[in-house]
Amino acid sequence: MCDPNYPGVVYTEHSDLRVGPLLSVWSYESQARGPRRQAVERNRDGNHTYWLERSDPLLNTILPGTAVSVVMNFGERWAAGRSLATSALLPQCAIVGPVTRARILRIGTRVDAIGAVLSAARSHEAFGVPPSALVDEIVALDEVWGSSDVERLFESLASLPVRRRLTTLSHALLTRTARADTSEDIGHAASRFMTSRRGRVSIEEMAGRYGVTRQRLARTFSTATGMTPKLFARISRFQAVLTALLSSDVSEWVSVAPAVGFYDQAHMINEFREFAGSPPTEFFLPHRTGDVPSVRRRGRPHEWQALDG
Repeated sequence: MCDPNYPGVVYTEHSDLRVGPLLSVWSYESQARGPRRQAVERNRDGNHTYWLERSDPLLNTILPGTAVSVVMNFGERWAAGRSLATSALLPQCAIVGPVTRARILRIGTRVDAIGAVLSAARSHEAFGVPPSALVDEIVALDEVWGSSDVERLFESLASLPVRRRLTTLSHALLTRTARADTSEDIGHAASRFMTSRRGRVSIEEMAGRYGVTRQRLARTFSTATGMTPKLFARISRFQAVLTALLSSDVSEWVSVAPAVGFYDQAHMINEFREFAGSPPTEFFLPHRTGDVPSVRRRGRPHEWQALDG
């Protein structure tokens, strides 16, 4: 256990504020842990909050995912890149597109950020940009919404408490998606189905489900998501194994592979290495940032087990 006065970051998943097409709304805030703070707690709104040490790899990495996020940073600027040498400052208001390769992330000392997540299939509605243009890209929000609109939104949010910030940002996104044609084509529906199955579905099965040829399903899927069905499935499965590893002790990881659809542990480790940049036992080592009081190896030990309910 770390020093209770040592500053970390609290990540909160505001599930009760998730509406419409939003997949997630979240916040990051600097906070000392305190002597009674558990690693995972429910707050008074009934939402899960996760206390992260600043050395935690989840605070130091942008991991592969299939969705599009809007991030508004009110604290110190963040930087990201394939390596420390190539890292660049991120816009204070940014769109983070679907990610196929992990990036290093460097957050500031004072962390104060919010975000909202949409499926890639909704990116054209929300931003007027096709999903394919956002894959592995981080774009300034004012490039698609206009600098004056984004500046007004950012300034209006800066003085608000976190939950009012999130409801205002969500309203801005929902207003834009509501203006678009909300009819769902096969590609949109297939991507939602594949996400719900955590990538454990073949293109042949999906083509049969929607009554189209394999080739047509592949074309419409790629148009809707910016990814081929195979890559989308692999990243969805990576996200599933990441969640499984986070809620399991290292000693139990051997049982994770078949549960999330891998042939064996070696197959799982190879896929994890390709997407995260290192195997799980290395990835989950805390980053050595120079201000870390102790370094300990973990996946997520028992204190990180998911809460009931």
